[in-house]
Amino acid sequence: MNLTELLHKRVLVAEKESGYSSSNKTVKEIKILEISPSGNWIKIMNDNGNKYWLHYADINPIEILSSLETKPIN
Repeated sequence: MNLTELLHKRVLVAEKESGYSSSNKTVKEIKILEISPSGNWIKIMNDNGNKYWLHYADINPIEILSSLETKPIN
């Protein structure tokens, strides 16, 4: 997936855990808010509403999540 395709969308990612020697990844839902001019850093918002910058190499996009819409009851 192209990084610009993910901008302003909810994305399911495998995120690298903190630590230099850690190779474990955790599956998380994030929203990509902003991309740095270099394209190496992305500003994300997690499901708790926390916003922070993360290196793009530390995530592996799995799937773009569609927004939930309610259907009218007839």
